[in-house]
Amino acid sequence: MPKKIIIAIVVLLVIVMGLFAYIYISQEFLGKPVGENSIESHWALVIFVVTAILTYYVSRLKILTRVDDKNLTMSLGVIGKRQFALDSIQSVKDYEGNPAADFLGYGYRIAIKQTGYIGRGEQAITLKIQNHKRELVITTDNPEELKKALENSSQG
Repeated sequence: MPKKIIIAIVVLLVIVMGLFAYIYISQEFLGKPVGENSIESHWALVIFVVTAILTYYVSRLKILTRVDDKNLTMSLGVIGKRQFALDSIQSVKDYEGNPAADFLGYGYRIAIKQTGYIGRGEQAITLKIQNHKRELVITTDNPEELKKALENSSQG
């Protein structure tokens, strides 16, 4: 994701955290009564903690791409880990277009003929993988380096 969008999301989540922290503190420590349209203090605390965890995760979110001797490993942060054997990759080519616009967003995306790991990188490569109906699109800051790593690992 572009850095500006991540900053905007983190700021919004911090504002939400602040509101629920205020509700919790005002009810528990300042002794203000729970109004008709307010939530109980324990729920405010739960929402605050969940929002804090979500804020931390979003601020650290990135797509990880690893190439070793046998596999290409893709993951979205700590979730969504997938491995592809290097010998199953039939072709590697540059992606034409804007991946974020074509896939309507960032993250793990599924389109009609393609699956994408769409991140902050503005450039991407497309992999045709044996026994997969969809091509795999991977965004990267340096597509030539990723293509070279895939070619070197599959040959060695």
